[in-house]
Amino acid sequence: MNEEEVQVYGYRWIVLLLFMLVNITVQIMWITFAAVTIPAQAYFGGVDELYIFLLSAIFMIIYIPDTFLASWLIDKYDFKIGCGIGAVLTAIFGFLRFFAGPDYFLMLIFTIGLAIGQPFIMNSITKLSGNWFPKSERTTATGLGTLSMFVGILLGVLLTPFIIVGNDLSPMLLIYGILSLVIGALFVIFAKSRPLTPPTSEPISEKVLMGEGLKKLFTNKSFLILVFLYFIGLGIFNMITTYIQAILIPSVYGDTFAGIVGGIMLFGGILGAIILSALSDKFQKKVVLMIISLAIAAISLFVFTFVTDEISLMLTAFLFGFGLLGAAPIALEYAVDITKPVPEASSNGILMMVGQIGGIIFILGLADFTLPSGDYLPALLLESILITVLLVLSFFLKKIKE
Repeated sequence: MNEEEVQVYGYRWIVLLLFMLVNITVQIMWITFAAVTIPAQAYFGGVDELYIFLLSAIFMIIYIPDTFLASWLIDKYDFKIGCGIGAVLTAIFGFLRFFAGPDYFLMLIFTIGLAIGQPFIMNSITKLSGNWFPKSERTTATGLGTLSMFVGILLGVLLTPFIIVGNDLSPMLLIYGILSLVIGALFVIFAKSRPLTPPTSEPISEKVLMGEGLKKLFTNKSFLILVFLYFIGLGIFNMITTYIQAILIPSVYGDTFAGIVGGIMLFGGILGAIILSALSDKFQKKVVLMIISLAIAAISLFVFTFVTDEISLMLTAFLFGFGLLGAAPIALEYAVDITKPVPEASSNGILMMVGQIGGIIFILGLADFTLPSGDYLPALLLESILITVLLVLSFFLKKIKE
């Protein structure tokens, strides 16, 4: 049976949509308080800004140990059970946040519950693509699944300030809580692990156990390059989006413009994930496209570091998001290809985990890496150099027959 004779099911797009909605929801939950830091401080009784930062940072902290459990359960019990655990945790704890009210400690507990669920969702992306989509559509499916993460962040940043009332966050918490319940219920009811017949004519290789799989991952030179790519790439992206208002000095550009630039960067990432994933499926040139996307990211960030006019800042921010985030889904699918028979969720989970570690290190490590004036020029220049290093390393990725 050749690829043209394999039966694929239209229901694959329903399953992908359900996954995207769950992923969007958990990202909204993650970014909620970061989008309204000052009102959140007042709502919780005047707590320090660090406490509000913790409500977002806890997602990255929990991800590190939790990713191994999530990947193991996804591989053992398949997509619906694995991702479904994340959907249910998001539904329950997303709704419970409303009842925490201004009790910060209770809010933190419910947020930890949400954070535990996140890896079960994000580590399922390549499992979903492999179960439901033919090889000619897998990177596109992974790209759409990945971009839903950026859509969730963008929606959280844009919508949250408009659905709070002064310093009262309860209307927003209720709306997001109901959203999480509805999306969680839809996923549990309608999602399926896999179609009746495989979407590919490729022989199904027997998966290795997680322990052996991890050993294979960390002895694979190309995978180690991807680990470095995710660590540096997502670390830099998280740092820039976290400090965007400080990077674009508010006294010069204003807070509104900084928000616009951050939104444009995310929008560039969304378009990059769509366009580059589609090109990857069409031409089956994953390594070449990763090289191109990293070149775009490196050049645009270097220019972004030195330009001062608003048009150039917006254009380079868009290109930076397009190049860097556009490479992410291609790298996930490439990781699956080069690490077979390691289960998809294992390679997916490790890359997502190191991205979270990179986020923590870059956000904390470069917080004060500025000129005496507060200008983030040294940090941005260092990040430009690091992405250039990633570009050079990408030339050493193993070429695969696709």
